[in-house]
Amino acid sequence: MPASLTVAERIVLHLSQYSRFQDEYDVPMEVSQDGIASAIRISRAHAAIELKKLKETSEVIERLAHVKKGKTKRKVYFLTPKGEGRAQKIREFAEKEGIAITPLLDLRKCKGEELWNSIDGKFRPILAQACVFRKPFRRSALPETSIALLPTNPDGIVEIPEDLRKAIVQLVEPSDLKRYHSFAADYWLQEGDYRERLYHLIEAGRMREAEILIANRRQHLIADADEDLFSIASLMTNPSERYAGKVFIFAAEVALKTGHNDFASKLASKLEGFSTTREQAEGKMIKGLVARGKNNFEEALVYFTEGKKLFGDDSSNVRLECEIVDALIGLKRYDEARSILESILPMQLKKRDPEFLDRLYYQLGLVHMSLGNGQEAVKCFSKSLGLLKNQDGSKVIKALAEAYLLLGMKDKSMEISAKLAATKKSDSFSGDRYR
Repeated sequence: MPASLTVAERIVLHLSQYSRFQDEYDVPMEVSQDGIASAIRISRAHAAIELKKLKETSEVIERLAHVKKGKTKRKVYFLTPKGEGRAQKIREFAEKEGIAITPLLDLRKCKGEELWNSIDGKFRPILAQACVFRKPFRRSALPETSIALLPTNPDGIVEIPEDLRKAIVQLVEPSDLKRYHSFAADYWLQEGDYRERLYHLIEAGRMREAEILIANRRQHLIADADEDLFSIASLMTNPSERYAGKVFIFAAEVALKTGHNDFASKLASKLEGFSTTREQAEGKMIKGLVARGKNNFEEALVYFTEGKKLFGDDSSNVRLECEIVDALIGLKRYDEARSILESILPMQLKKRDPEFLDRLYYQLGLVHMSLGNGQEAVKCFSKSLGLLKNQDGSKVIKALAEAYLLLGMKDKSMEISAKLAATKKSDSFSGDRYR
């Protein structure tokens, strides 16, 4: 960043952007002493000294005003006509000398290397540490500086533009970068953000802790699976023998939820090569889900059946039975699907904390509707909807509307459809969950 302009000149240029607010009751934070210091990255004390000088030369005036989002009036500063004239001369000088003014006034528009080279070496570690954070974080997490180095909102939250953040990270030594990621990982543990902690643990090289996090928080992590989580999961290429199974299953689940079926299939093949039947069964399960996603229900049924044999009497059989039923429904083998469901449901109802009931009733409703039994379908869909609680029920609502239509109850079907229209659209549904 060019250093050809003095601090006073930068303050004059900064204030020249806000002259239109001079007669307003509510003024921006940027014309307060704190706002000025933050904008041009100097300490509050330094800003106070320079503002005093500018007032003495009659280039700046001071008054009390209500700062937007503030609770009380504060001292704010505006340029006088003399100050406006000086601002114009500074701009002309900057243009003549080839000085880029915008980066001087707005950190968000700075280039990484010029910002890095413009600050004192003792402040660079703090800037670098801030730039490894992908999400806004509390300014209080990092040491205070004598200059307003980091863009901080009134709530004390730092958010650095992504382009600038990435550019700064490229300038940091790899060993230092790992240390900064390690700090960020511990910060997000305190904040309870497990995805960010996982990302930073991996970048810090703390792979065992990343594996343990996946093992303990897998369901929490995959609840909002997206491309970002897939990119994180795909970094776990060489997990330890102890946690390899759990890591591969997690990564495959994320891949399935984000449409990376080939990646999921590769992980499934790795799981099939394990010596333990649990991982082998999970591999079959994943391959079955990939096949089902391609509407290859026959192939899916083969994999699910093989997985069921490997699981044996494991309680996970309920989950597999649900997948088998889905495949049978896809193949229009409704009587077989109904037979399985009617044998599973009584056993699940006897449990204190039954699993998959919402899905089982939904599937049974689909079977009844496919067999032309609208009344039983309505009962099943209604039970499924009641069990979903706060989860998205758009699929069930849609099916319920179709069941009423099958019964010839057009008005009721339209009423249910209206409810569906008011429901937040989402692709997630308990019946679609892998586990």
